[in-house]
Amino acid sequence: MKHIGTFAIWYDTAVPGWVAVSDKQQQSFGSGAKGEQEATRYALREAFPQVATAVDHLCTQYPEATSRAWAAAELLVLGHVLNPDPAEPDEVARVRSQRQAKHQYRPLRQPDGTLACDCPDFERGGLALAGEAFTNQLLCKHLLAYWLACHLAWPLSRVTPTPLHPKRSHAGRFRGRAVTAVGQNNRHELVPSVAAAQYANGQPVLPAHLTHYKAYIAYTQQRPFSQEKLFSWSLGR
Repeated sequence: MKHIGTFAIWYDTAVPGWVAVSDKQQQSFGSGAKGEQEATRYALREAFPQVATAVDHLCTQYPEATSRAWAAAELLVLGHVLNPDPAEPDEVARVRSQRQAKHQYRPLRQPDGTLACDCPDFERGGLALAGEAFTNQLLCKHLLAYWLACHLAWPLSRVTPTPLHPKRSHAGRFRGRAVTAVGQNNRHELVPSVAAAQYANGQPVLPAHLTHYKAYIAYTQQRPFSQEKLFSWSLGR
């Protein structure tokens, strides 16, 4: 499962096929890579029309850039385009990998003014587009994501997402399912949370799981019974 704005996208074995679901609508698509691609692009158009318009314009001029441009749009809206490391003067951004979010690629400013990326696609030759906007510039989806951010004045992300299974949270410990913090006499006590989201069994929902939690409610119109139930649903088990 992945999320594009208010849409949750996953493979529904009951259809069967890929679906894009929000709190207001659900659209079904085919199976396989094409179905996932269509579901993702549909969600991008509905949730981020300004991004989709920019990608459509680019693809109209350069049809050969279509697959990389839509992948770049996904990277952008998912917050994978990060601010550069201030200690690296040649960096213009950091871009998290689409498949391995822990890995980051480095778009770099070259002495001749062009950009380079250390991803495999760029190092194999990338994509060359004819036209003044991309003169002498090889491209990959990471550089296109940065280009979209600049074109749309899109703010770059400053922080990385919270891991799915945090071992520490709010200066406390993740013990099984409850967040604790050190209280009196050096004992771990539950951290109170006002109006915090809860599973049907009363278990608190961790901040890292809220997106999946909201998608579950939007689709089923009820709260998941437990964290295990939510994980099972999100993985399609």
